[in-house]
Amino acid sequence: MPMFVLNIALILYAYKIPAWVFISEGVIALLGLALVYVYATPNTNHFIHTDAFQFYAVASTTNLNLKIFRILLLAAYFIFFCSFIVKTSFFEKQKNQFYTPLRFWTTLMILGFLLYIFENTLPIHAYTKGIYSTHILPVFLVLGVLYRPHSINAPWYHYDLSDVNKVEISKDSFEIAFYTSHFYLKEKASIENLSVDLDSNKIIVTAFIKKNTGLGFADLMNKSRVDYLVELLRDHKHEEYTIEALAKMSGFGSRQTMYKAFAKFKKQSPTEFIDSLDH
Repeated sequence: MPMFVLNIALILYAYKIPAWVFISEGVIALLGLALVYVYATPNTNHFIHTDAFQFYAVASTTNLNLKIFRILLLAAYFIFFCSFIVKTSFFEKQKNQFYTPLRFWTTLMILGFLLYIFENTLPIHAYTKGIYSTHILPVFLVLGVLYRPHSINAPWYHYDLSDVNKVEISKDSFEIAFYTSHFYLKEKASIENLSVDLDSNKIIVTAFIKKNTGLGFADLMNKSRVDYLVELLRDHKHEEYTIEALAKMSGFGSRQTMYKAFAKFKKQSPTEFIDSLDH
């Protein structure tokens, strides 16, 4: 449970957990198991009440070595979690649009576990009888999993988190990369290539486009191509080139794609638009 919460915090802060963290967690877990195997004293009445399985472990641990190990481990978690909350709340700026809800959610998870540490290390177990650790905290964590931020469910979160904490892109940089350089006319125009041009992540770029234009990336591409084609038609380029050639000059892969996009954004066909220019 503490490792689960710790890893959530690390994912939020770094978006990528280094291999040495997992190795350290594995070593600590093996050390704890070894200590429990060597020093734990079984209770013949109820197996669940042995030193190895007590939920309010520190209070019920009779062996000094186990007690020291558990206190040190919980103290390390406590220091890390408190430092994490202070740093992310007061010293870290919002990295992207996913940062705030994830930080709030993770902070709630951490606070829930800090109460677990208090119950394990302070003499309040005499009053709580371990009810929080055994009943309330598991329900709290289950609700936390069920009502986690929606961004965690997105496919990108499962596969590529390493670049998500890049700086938010500005409107000026987007205008230059997309419109001024006529990105939508390029043969290899893709969200990945645009992200490279903006020195950002495709998730950030996609969210930026949606927020500022109300369109998805594909629709923005097609709309920009249609607008470019309209300018060509207004310049009477149709008198020099075929409609297929104009479609290609506008970035469309085929005439059919161009006609479909033109009808969607202009509510008429290119032919009808050309006729309207002559009147």
